[in-house]
Amino acid sequence: MPTIDAKALTDYVRDIFVAYGVPEQKAQIVAHSLVLGNLKGHDSHGVIRVIEYVAWMANGWIVPDAELEIVRETESMLLVDGHFGYGQVIGREATALAIAKAKQNGVCVLSIRQSAHLGRIGEWAEMAAEEGLVCFSFTNTHGGGVLVAPYGGRERRLSANPLGAGAPLADGGMLVMDFATSTIAEGKMKVARAKGEKVPEGCFVNADGELGTDPEEYYANPPGALLPFGGHKGYALSVFADILAGALSGAGCSKGDPRVANAMLAVFLDPKAFAGEEFYSQETEALVQRVKDCPTMQGVDEILLPGEPEERVYKARSESGIAIEEATWKRIADLALERNVAVPTV
Repeated sequence: MPTIDAKALTDYVRDIFVAYGVPEQKAQIVAHSLVLGNLKGHDSHGVIRVIEYVAWMANGWIVPDAELEIVRETESMLLVDGHFGYGQVIGREATALAIAKAKQNGVCVLSIRQSAHLGRIGEWAEMAAEEGLVCFSFTNTHGGGVLVAPYGGRERRLSANPLGAGAPLADGGMLVMDFATSTIAEGKMKVARAKGEKVPEGCFVNADGELGTDPEEYYANPPGALLPFGGHKGYALSVFADILAGALSGAGCSKGDPRVANAMLAVFLDPKAFAGEEFYSQETEALVQRVKDCPTMQGVDEILLPGEPEERVYKARSESGIAIEEATWKRIADLALERNVAVPTV
């Protein structure tokens, strides 16, 4: 597999997007977010997305020069419309606005609609935690991206509907949660397919309602469906993600429309406005210590906190570079060469 430095990869991805008509400043933001996904170990939300993003622009599903619109706001509430602009741009701008409101008023409820794919939801949680805020979010896909069967079903009716959360820690670190309400993110199916690998049993059912492990069964015609994690529990969270992100925002709930677009409901909370920063810091520090000190099961060396695996991968890949599977690298290179963008040395 080719391995490439993060900065070189960011510049390469930015140049590809610019060549396909994305304004340079927005292209830089999208490229940074995608490469950050790879650096954090979430290759499903990394540069593999360049391939479908270019296709979605060609379909008119992404409007590369769209600007965020504030539809409605109060001191502690914000409803914005992304007009199908790049989610990495819309998500970053909307989160920054919500952070400012929360720091001023103690809380902000942010609702985003009609954003193109928002990417790695954990990025917005990290932004909040870096500013000393706690946040929690629900995201849905109002349109294409219906991938998940309801509990007990075998056909696609729901989106992956991820949950995200972030919390600052007294030592300057943070806790970060980011996971789909399906057993596996569809992007991870793409990565496994590109590598020619299987996925664990229990991630999806094929069109006949049988558990499968070969991603080709999932992408067959008729297709398979991802399963909700934790059975009825993940299914219930997914339904409420649709309601909180889709129905409240005006975007709509999971449907079978072709266009892929995201909506999100996020709550940003300033500990200073609640029990106070000192109490918050003492309690979170004590919680972390109790969790980390827990005796481990047989075969387990260490208890890791939410977000800790990503930080370790980030450090390793920042030093050694990002490895990308051959099939994905070739497809990205083909897109680059179509617009005379030089492929970097790896």
